[in-house]
Amino acid sequence: MKRLVPAFKDDNDRMILVLMMVCSLFLLILSPIIVIFGLKDKVSDGTMEISKAFFNFELMMLLISLLFMVPIIGWLLAVILAPLMVILNVIVVVINLCAVAKGGELKVPVWYEFI
Repeated sequence: MKRLVPAFKDDNDRMILVLMMVCSLFLLILSPIIVIFGLKDKVSDGTMEISKAFFNFELMMLLISLLFMVPIIGWLLAVILAPLMVILNVIVVVINLCAVAKGGELKVPVWYEFI
C-alpha cells in the first residue's frame, strides 16, 4: 500500500485529481494517462505522484484481467475475480476521494511500480 500526502498548489489540482479518480471508475487506465502526459505542466508534483500511483494500480488491474482470456481456467477466474476487482476499484476510489476532500493521506494499493 503506497501512502501519499497530497500537496496541492491550488484548487485546480484538487479538481483534476477528483476528476481523474471518478473517471478511473469508467475509463480505468486512460484517466491517469491523460493527467500524466497531458497535464504534466499544469499540476503539482504531489498530484503527479498520485496519478502515477493510480496508473500503476489500474495497470495491475488490467494485467490481472488479461488472465480472464485463458480458456476455462480464465473464465472461472473471471466469474470470481471480476466482481471483486470492480468492488476493490470502487472502494479505493471512494476512500481516496474522502481523503482528498479532507486533505488527508491517500492510500493506493500498489504492489509494483511500472512508472
